[in-house]
Amino acid sequence: MADSPHIEILRRGPRAWNAWREDNPSQNPNLDNAALSLGERQFGPINGGPINLRSASLRGALLRFASLSRANLEAADLSEADLAHARLDGANLRGANLSCTILDYADFSGALLSNANLTGASLLHVLNLTQSQINLSICDANTIFPAHLVHPIAMLKVVRKTNAGWRNRSQISVLVPNSRD
Repeated sequence: MADSPHIEILRRGPRAWNAWREDNPSQNPNLDNAALSLGERQFGPINGGPINLRSASLRGALLRFASLSRANLEAADLSEADLAHARLDGANLRGANLSCTILDYADFSGALLSNANLTGASLLHVLNLTQSQINLSICDANTIFPAHLVHPIAMLKVVRKTNAGWRNRSQISVLVPNSRD
């Protein structure tokens, strides 16, 4: 099966890709199942990036060991992609679909993850991922987290339990008169 014309442009590197994006701002590129060589996955500043993949469809793409430092991946569909060991430091992943994506060992230093869909994603051994980044994303019971982070669903249960406990205490304090009175 031949690659899509968009994948052929992407193979030329970040400068060629960004120039094409500038000339075609209304297009949402289809890069589904892109299988690039290791050299073709280097989209960071040192290779002419950061790359603009905003709103691109990269479903099932092989981006293992990709350099996507400071990349614009806002609203991109990366579902079921392989981003293991990828450099996502400083990347804009706001609203990106990362459902069922392999993100093991990826570097998230300074990445923006607000409203990123991480349902069913694997985040084992990720680097520089913080609890606040996770709290801004969308997760489910199938999201696999590293040991140092608390699953947002577990946090929600703790908050609900704490809130229920506080409500009971306030009810008790109303019923029991203060000993100073």
